[in-house]
Amino acid sequence: MKLLVFSDLHDNKHALEKLKELANFDYVLSCGDNSRDVSFLEGLIDSFPRFFLVPGNWEGERAYAFLAENRNCVNEKRIELEDGLNLVGFGYSNITPFGTYGELTEKEIYDKMSSLDIDNNTILLLHCPPKGYFDLVRGEPAGSPSVLKIIEEKKPLVAFFGHIHENEGTKSNGNTTFVKVPAAKGMKACIAEIKNKKISSSFIELR
Repeated sequence: MKLLVFSDLHDNKHALEKLKELANFDYVLSCGDNSRDVSFLEGLIDSFPRFFLVPGNWEGERAYAFLAENRNCVNEKRIELEDGLNLVGFGYSNITPFGTYGELTEKEIYDKMSSLDIDNNTILLLHCPPKGYFDLVRGEPAGSPSVLKIIEEKKPLVAFFGHIHENEGTKSNGNTTFVKVPAAKGMKACIAEIKNKKISSSFIELR
């Protein structure tokens, strides 16, 4: 299974056009913070034939309402894929200094994620990083302890996340591969392949 994964598009039309030029992916996934504009989101969703997304923290109330009714949005949902894999989404972020719409307390994150049907065949599509994984902002971790706790408890196959624009990378935690997806707004994305439950990923420039 070959995936194109991006995050934090933030209304960047040029980046979207470059993403649309890429082909031959089984699925295209977005980790959120794409747009507050419903018409932009409609165009984004129509851009890829097999596309799934979650909201981030930044989208706003109207965008959240639109996405909640859209079948491409997998926020707090599970869908079955081929090769025995499934996709589970969870958007939002923990509390930030910016007071954005999609922020939750750590208790809210843990309570909501506890009810999700995550297993070791799950591709977990997040917005917020787990604490301690590619989440440093001015030297301090900004990720969510609750996201990390859920991942350690439920042990998904892979977790993709964005939110912290400056960071990217891949790291393992037990049997779970963490992939910090770079910001598409900065003209970057991630390509990942899953074969026999082995994950490989690389980061590309959208030029």
